[in-house]
Amino acid sequence: MKEKLQDDLKLAMKARDKLRVMTLRGALTEITRLEKDARRPATNDEIVQILKRERARRDEAIEFARKGARQDLLEQNQTEAQILDGYLPAALEPEEVKAAISAQIAAGSSQIGPIMKALREQFGARLDGRTASELIKQALASQ
Repeated sequence: MKEKLQDDLKLAMKARDKLRVMTLRGALTEITRLEKDARRPATNDEIVQILKRERARRDEAIEFARKGARQDLLEQNQTEAQILDGYLPAALEPEEVKAAISAQIAAGSSQIGPIMKALREQFGARLDGRTASELIKQALASQ
């Protein structure tokens, strides 16, 4: 995945797409930082987590831009978020997560931690932790 990001960065530089260049450079910088800290190449799951974190930063910046009535920053961050979305795996449908949660509860799990661990093992980077946590709390509360 890192190679794809690097190749897309080169294409964006040739096309003089400043926003795409800035977004991809930021993501690649975070990946490089992780690799230096871990002293090994980043795995695809780690890269996806970095991209999710970058996407969340854009969501936060969009909220601040809305509150500050800054249309220019709002548009910029929305475009950057769309660029990052192109590299993220398709998110799971809530029904899929609910079915997996039900299976875990039926198997005897009754705490959030073990269920989250099982979901992460099952779905990997496609799992949205915040949504999964909320769905687990709802499922456990309804028992």
